[in-house]
Amino acid sequence: MTNSNFDISASVNKLYYRIILNELRLMNNSANFPNISYNTLLYLDIISLTENCTVSQLAEVLHIAKSSVTLKINELMRQGLVEKTQSKTDKRVKYLTVSSQIYKEYQYFDLATQRAIQAMAQEFSKNELALLDKMLNQFSSYYEVGLSDEE
Repeated sequence: MTNSNFDISASVNKLYYRIILNELRLMNNSANFPNISYNTLLYLDIISLTENCTVSQLAEVLHIAKSSVTLKINELMRQGLVEKTQSKTDKRVKYLTVSSQIYKEYQYFDLATQRAIQAMAQEFSKNELALLDKMLNQFSSYYEVGLSDEE
């Protein structure tokens, strides 16, 4: 079923565009993120959103060599942006986290999202928000890691 009164693809593209611009503006105006690339910001996003993130997981998710990820992580550690902690159950495993020094400011990047959610919670019913949540989860499932192009 399609509705000619709106264009979902255009709306999704607009949202993506505004999120990227917001992150770039915040990054460029931040004292704690001087001269970092958007690529670095993407690594920080992935690390912060992945529970028990490891170099191997990053390499798999990004479809790049583990050695390339290791080089990037070492650079991020030198910049004080990423920390490694050893697993308590397997001493060979090291987890990556966004540095505690910058985590608070890093969370500031999501402030626009939090404001939007708060505003929507006042404007829309719980059922409407539950439907939006369901739709967003279904939409994001098409971007799942490992999903083949044929599916």
